[in-house]
Amino acid sequence: MHKGMKDLEQSLSRVDGIIEVHDARIPHSGRNPQLYKRLVAGYKPHLLILNKSDLADPNYLNKSIEYIQSEQSNTQVVHTSLATIELKELTNIFGNLLEQIVESPRFTRGSTPEYNIIVCGIPNVGKSTFSMLIKKKAIFLWEKKINLSFVVNKLRNLFANKTSCEQVGASPGVTRTMSEKVKISNRPKVFIRDTPGILEPRLKSPDESFRLLLANCIPIQQRELSDIIADYGLFLLNKYNKQRLYMKYCELDRPTDDILTLLTSLAKIKHCTQVYGNKRGYDLTGAALHFINEINKGQFGKKFEF
Repeated sequence: MHKGMKDLEQSLSRVDGIIEVHDARIPHSGRNPQLYKRLVAGYKPHLLILNKSDLADPNYLNKSIEYIQSEQSNTQVVHTSLATIELKELTNIFGNLLEQIVESPRFTRGSTPEYNIIVCGIPNVGKSTFSMLIKKKAIFLWEKKINLSFVVNKLRNLFANKTSCEQVGASPGVTRTMSEKVKISNRPKVFIRDTPGILEPRLKSPDESFRLLLANCIPIQQRELSDIIADYGLFLLNKYNKQRLYMKYCELDRPTDDILTLLTSLAKIKHCTQVYGNKRGYDLTGAALHFINEINKGQFGKKFEF
């Protein structure tokens, strides 16, 4: 994480805009405050994309956006789901940032004809997915308020027929180093670069850690701890009145706050078994990991915050 921040700082003088991607279900958890203070600081156009908004509580999300914009006045905040985003919405998001970039003072980069944009954020929130979408799809920008002669009516993606430049995966930390910049437009010249995940150096509380684990932004290093994380997930489901959904999925006849009861039933249904000595028994660890994954996917309800 420290290396990622250092690499970003070293490239800051060559950057014209910053796209930060975060999970809409945990809009305040894990965001590195140093990213804004040291990289944006009111000088660089900054777009915050809250991804997976289809899984988030809309009321909580709207309040969170208002708070973020009050604290970071030069940050433009949008929410979407990159997994299902349409070309027009993607165009608008990227186009609005580009408008800010060409209208902003460039200081020492005033004589440079190209524009560089970096994509950053905490691990596994959709940074590489966003980069791939921009590179693979045709991006059209219609003139809105810009009267600069070098801005053409539309930008065409030059990488529509090329192979992807970096690996994208469902596990945190797939992008290890800053990728090579890739040209996504020729007139004007616009380059985009993906970066490794940058997590907050010190998490505020165990509660924040559990939320990041449930959202798969932090990998579960020890499988043996999965039942504790699953127990926190069960606590949230009960808190937000999602009992009916997990009861049906786990075939329980009543709500429960006992994670072992739920995991035993789930292991039986999903045939999660393991050999213990000379006997085969239920694999509660495997069941816990499955339960966590289903929570993350929205199996037990999509409209509640972690």
